[in-house]
Amino acid sequence: MLKRIDTLDYLRGFALVGIIFINIYQMVPYFFDPSATDLLSIMDRNIRTFINNAVYQRFYTIFSFLFGIGFYLFITRARARGEKANILFVRRLIVLFVIGFIHHQFQPGEALVLYSILGFLLLPLYRLKSRVNFGIAIVLWIPALWLGAIGSTIVMFILGLAVGQSRVFENIHQHKKIFRIMQVLSLLLIPLALWAQEQIISHTGYVDIGMTVGGLVIDVFYVTTLTLLLERTSVQKWLMPLNKLGRMALTNYLMQTVIILSLNAVFDLENNVFYMTLASIAAGILIFQIVLSSIWLKKFMMGPMELLWRIGTYGKIPDQYKRTSKV
Repeated sequence: MLKRIDTLDYLRGFALVGIIFINIYQMVPYFFDPSATDLLSIMDRNIRTFINNAVYQRFYTIFSFLFGIGFYLFITRARARGEKANILFVRRLIVLFVIGFIHHQFQPGEALVLYSILGFLLLPLYRLKSRVNFGIAIVLWIPALWLGAIGSTIVMFILGLAVGQSRVFENIHQHKKIFRIMQVLSLLLIPLALWAQEQIISHTGYVDIGMTVGGLVIDVFYVTTLTLLLERTSVQKWLMPLNKLGRMALTNYLMQTVIILSLNAVFDLENNVFYMTLASIAAGILIFQIVLSSIWLKKFMMGPMELLWRIGTYGKIPDQYKRTSKV
């Protein structure tokens, strides 16, 4: 079995951390009094402001980028094993659509259905060179903004494919200078990006477009910074919980919905709690998932939904996944 790229698992885990803080308040409406001036209300507004600037529509973009990289790795490795890569990937998308369709009944804002449909666009692009795909992503970026989440997802899919073809994450040490330049440039551009975001939203009312414009620069900073930090062994150890969370990304993404809706049903949270209460619950869910993922992965190579996805893709348990010990 080909070696996993650990950095991608860390990034998936990092993306899941951000996604739950958005999903929880989209699934559970919170109490909000705009005229309140007490300390709790002020704290709540500040937390929401931070989430809107640092998290909202930031982490789904990272997830889309990682999907593009994952597509390249899946096709390339399947071909290296002599398998019918395109057919397998189509099956993979169909299974993802079924999982996403079921999930959509409980969480209408979920991303899996969209990913499974737009994923077909990547198949003809695989044969193109990385520079060509990178150019396509850049050219499409501005017009794609008008398509909202769909346009943003398409662009990040293609960008992820281009980065995968460049094998940047397979040879991070050789590309550290590029990562450092992108990190510094994105950091310097964050104030401008947030200003542009505010201008677009306030003058046009197009929230999705504004957040996408503001978010891309922040996403670049997040990804480059975390990737560079992970070049240090000590950081890898400290952030290992993110790796465990990311290795079971599909399972944990679906589990978050189950837990959030269950807690809401049991404790009647809807419109009865501040957002910071929901944020605290989200943090607790993440801790629970990290512990559970760590325990699970000591015995199994992947999460239960990841295994189901692979069985649906291959029609059986692939030989390289039958062993329970890590490779």
